[in-house]
Amino acid sequence: MRGSKVGLADLKRLKKDLQAERERAALAQRVAVLKKPETAPVDDMAAFKRTMQSVTPIKQAARVEHKPVAEPAPALRRANALGEAPTRADAGVSDGGEITHLLSEGGTAFVRSDAAPDTARNLRRGQWRAGAELDLHGLRVEQARHALLSFLDECQEHGIRCVRIVHGKGYGSQGLEPVLKDKARTWLVQKSEVLAFSEAPEREGGAGALLVLLRQSEGTRK
Repeated sequence: MRGSKVGLADLKRLKKDLQAERERAALAQRVAVLKKPETAPVDDMAAFKRTMQSVTPIKQAARVEHKPVAEPAPALRRANALGEAPTRADAGVSDGGEITHLLSEGGTAFVRSDAAPDTARNLRRGQWRAGAELDLHGLRVEQARHALLSFLDECQEHGIRCVRIVHGKGYGSQGLEPVLKDKARTWLVQKSEVLAFSEAPEREGGAGALLVLLRQSEGTRK
C-alpha cells in the first residue's frame, strides 16, 4: 500500500515538473519572438528614385503669352474738360436745333439712314458691348459738349465701337429739367461718326444713359 502511495507521489511530481518545463519552453519562445531583430530601415529617397525610374515625364505644353490689350479711352478726362478752349472736336456741333423728327421709338433712339433700321433695338438688346463710358454728371453744358465730343474721337482712335453716355435723369438740375439728356442727343445726331443710339436698359442706366454705336474708323478696319 505504501509502495503504491510513493508511486503516485512520484507521478504527481513528474507531472508537475513536466508542466513547469512546458511553461519554461513557452516563455522562452515568446522571449525569442520579442527579441527578433527589426527589419533594417528603408531608405525612402532611394525607394522613391527606384519607383520614379519607370515614370515617363509629361511634356510641358507650350505657354501662350497674352500681350497687353491697348488701354481703352478714358471715361472722362476732367482736367481737360474743365475750362479748356474748344478744339476741332467741337467744330460744327451746335447746342440748338430741333431733332425730334430724327428720333424713333418714342424719342428714345436714333438710327442714321445708312444703318440697318433695327440697329437701335439691337443696341438696347446688348448685341454690342460697351467698351467705354462717359459720365457727364456735374458738368456745365459747354464742358459736357466738349467732353462728349472729345470722348467720341478718342474711342474711334482706339477702335471702340459701342460706348455708354451717362447724362443723368435731371433730378439734380435746376427745375428738375434733364438739360444734358436733350443736349447729348442733339450733339450725337450732328456727329457723322454716330450710326445709332438708344436709351440704355434699366440695368445700365435706363433713361439716364445712352448706348451709342460708332462707325468703324478706316484705321481700325481689317
